[in-house]
Formats: sequence, C-alpha cells, structure tokens
Amino acid sequence: MARVADGSDDPLGLAALAVLALAVWRLAPALQAQPRPAWLALALVATVLATAATLAAPPLVGAVLAALALTATLAAFLPAGHARLPLAGLAVLALPVVSSLQFFAGFPLRVVTAQLSTWGLQAAGWAAERSGTAMVVEGRLVIVDAPCSGVQMVWMAYFCACSVAALGGTGARGDRAFLRRLPWVGGVVLVGNVVRNSVLVALEATQVAGAGTISEAVHQGVGLVVLAAVCTVVLVLMRGGGTAVAGPAPRATREVTPLASGKSAAPARRVFAAVLCVCASAPWWQGGALVASAAPAAGSATHTEWPATWEGKPLRPLAFSAVEQRFAARFPGRMARLTDGEQVLVLRELHRPTRMLHPAADCYRGLGYRLQQAQLERDAQHALWRCFTAERDGRLTRVCEQIVDANGQVFTDASSWFWAAQLGRSSGPWRAVTTARAL
Repeated sequence: MARVADGSDDPLGLAALAVLALAVWRLAPALQAQPRPAWLALALVATVLATAATLAAPPLVGAVLAALALTATLAAFLPAGHARLPLAGLAVLALPVVSSLQFFAGFPLRVVTAQLSTWGLQAAGWAAERSGTAMVVEGRLVIVDAPCSGVQMVWMAYFCACSVAALGGTGARGDRAFLRRLPWVGGVVLVGNVVRNSVLVALEATQVAGAGTISEAVHQGVGLVVLAAVCTVVLVLMRGGGTAVAGPAPRATREVTPLASGKSAAPARRVFAAVLCVCASAPWWQGGALVASAAPAAGSATHTEWPATWEGKPLRPLAFSAVEQRFAARFPGRMARLTDGEQVLVLRELHRPTRMLHPAADCYRGLGYRLQQAQLERDAQHALWRCFTAERDGRLTRVCEQIVDANGQVFTDASSWFWAAQLGRSSGPWRAVTTARAL
C-alpha cells in the first residue's frame, strides 16, 4: 500500500475513488434507516479479516478486505434490489492494484495474447509462430513485452463497467443484471488487446532491417485507439437500455423508512454518505501505515560473490541512501550498490520467488522520475535488457535491467521471472542487475 504514497503505482485508483464517492453521494437520498443485519454481519467479518491480514498477509490483501467491509456496510443501507457489486468493484479498483496485477498476471496474459495474435496473423497469411512471449513474424523476432499484457486495459474496461452500472446503467436493476454483462467485458478486453498486439507486431515485422523499432508515438496512438474502442463497447454493453440510478425506487423499497425524515432528511443522508466516502479513501491516506508489519522473512545465508569488474572495469562499492537502506532491511535477499566510475549498478540476489523484486521502473516512478523510450536492447553478448530513460528536473538517466538465474537464463521483467521460478522452470539463486548511466 506504500505504492499509493510513493507514486510507484499508476494513480488510476483515484478515478475509481472519485466515481465511488459520486455514486454514494447520489444514492444518499435512498439510504434506509433500518440496515439489513446480514450485510452488517458480513461487514463485521470482513473487518476482522482485514485486521488480521495486516499481521499475516501482504498489505494489499488487507486493503481489499477493508474495501469489501466498507461496501458491505453501505450495502446494508441500500434499497432492496439495487446492485451492490458495482460499488464493491469500484472500491477494489480504487486500491493500487495495477502493479500487482502486472506482476502476477502480466506474464500469463502476454502468453495468451501472443498465441492468439500468432493464430490471427497466420489466418491473415503471415508467417508467424510463438515461443514463450516472443513471436517470429516474417522471420523477424518481436517480443511481447510487459506493457503489452493488457493489464491497464483490463483495469480501464472494468472501471468503465462498474462506473456505468453504479451511476446510470444496471445499478437500479440489481446484481443479476450486472453479473449477466460482466463476463462479456473480459472477452471484449481480450479481443481488444489481441488486435492491438497484432497490429503492433505486424508493424514491427514490416520494418526495414536495421531501421529499428516503430516510434513510441505509433505505439501510443494504436493503444489509445484500441482502448477507446474497448471502452465504448463496454459502455454500450453495460448500459443495455437500462434506466438511470436516480430513477424511481423499486416498489419493494417505497414503504421503507428513510435514513432520516422531515426537513433534515437530505442533510443527514448526505453526511452519512460523506462519512462513507472518507472511509473509502482511508487506504489512500493511511496506506503507508500498513507496510511495517509485512516484512518478509530473511533470505538464504548462502551467497555468491559480487563481481569485482563490469565490462572490464573495476567496481567499487557505494553506500546506500536512506531510502535504499530501509528497502534493503525488508528485502528477502541481499543487495549491493556499485560503480565503475561511469555508471551505477544495483545488484539484488534472491534464493526464492518473491513479490519484493520490484521492477526498476516502479522505483524510479516512486522517486518522481518521468519514464520514456522503454524498449528491449541486446548487449555485446547478445543478452536482453529492458531499458528506459528516466527524466527529472531536466536530468536524464538511462536505466537498464535484467534478471539472470543460476543457469544463465535471462528475464527482462519480474512477472516472467516469477512464474518461471514458481513453476520450476528457472533455478536460483537469481541475480537482478540494474544499471543507471547519466546522459
């Protein structure tokens, strides 16, 4: 949850939090004075589990349970038949889940996307085949990298679905109407991501040899067009001719006593709604407090030696900064910071798979850098690196990273490494190498 405060996760959740607050504010006049005991009991159980999770589970698990406890409390006061699931979806999407989804789901999504894109290009007459998350199209190797997993498109599509249902679509017709449409959202996202990937791979494959890769503007342009199309389809799908949430209340709820009565009814209901909105935002302004109890176990005591040279130049150790010292104290392995006089190397060694192996991009974003020109590059030994340029205050830094296992197998992102290690396809110890050179 510290990702909320340090900026390392995309701040998409703020949009979900704003829509959730708006939905609760609009629902305030319909809130009932007599809550449903079953929903309050569910909220109590979720609260207890969230509290326990802060001691024995990753902080994000506790945050999700807390978000569900909040929406269960709200559900207890909603009119009968009104959808609760869209509100729960917005509460979960308001959390900093994008980087975790990228870490755990990014690699499987890339494999599926690459395979479907391969079949699509083959059907269109292209010579294409897949190997892992890489594709060979017309004899040219194209790697389906982490940004092509579609995780952000997944978030945006489900955000659109929950927003429409909560504000003006299926919300007034209950959870069944919402659930009937929800599975189609995943299908729309999958098709959209495959189309985007196929177009970009085809463009890469048609590049003249030695001309490099297609521009970042083309990448972004194709992605935005496909994202707009996906969101449009989701909006149409979720509305389904539904009436607005603010329409007439269902007959079963018209005889229920409102939360307050008389002239003070509206202010009282608005105050109650405001309290719920403040509670919903708690993970954003208290997120850092959940981290201290989640320190992982220490790594193995058996270590390999750090290298004495890099690309033929001698290395000397550097002291950790205060931020690096705090991270190293919680890291389930060991770290070193070295320099050859021209660039800084950060080495991390692990003996087991862990979520604590954060991509360098997350760390630089957390420090306030703006990232650009992300791409895969090969060094003099033909090993792959994932590189990007980080900019802050007018200063540019070229950053490259890779993860190498005990057999020399190279990974360019944490998600593919994690699944290979978990499934026994890569053996440790693993060493993550990050280089940073001022431009």
